[in-house]
Amino acid sequence: MKCPNCAGHLVSLELADVEVDHCFTCRGIWLDAGEMEHLIRVGGGEDDLLRSASRIETAEKKKRCPVCRKSMEKLLVGNAQPVLLDRCVLHGSWFDEGELKKTLALSCRDGISSPVARLLDDMFAIQKGGCI
Repeated sequence: MKCPNCAGHLVSLELADVEVDHCFTCRGIWLDAGEMEHLIRVGGGEDDLLRSASRIETAEKKKRCPVCRKSMEKLLVGNAQPVLLDRCVLHGSWFDEGELKKTLALSCRDGISSPVARLLDDMFAIQKGGCI
């Protein structure tokens, strides 16, 4: 699949029994429909977060779904520090760099860090430069 942000190629990785499609160029992440809810549940978070998301019109350019190539809708997730996501109603959601971690953090109870968010940090820590 091609990245909906930079047209690079998405590479499939496994994260908490979910196939995550990741772009190493722009560091975005594609999750198929239902996978975000699964990651939230595995991390012990509240999965009603995405159900409470609201569509929003914004000047930000709409991205195309990497599966069907149709324009995705913009969603505002969270209240205090909302995250703007791109979603294809049929196929899944796109998270620009850092947005998946922020969304997982919004779903956590009592400010406790999600184990899935910590796994994301571990998986992608070397991307920012440096060696192992």
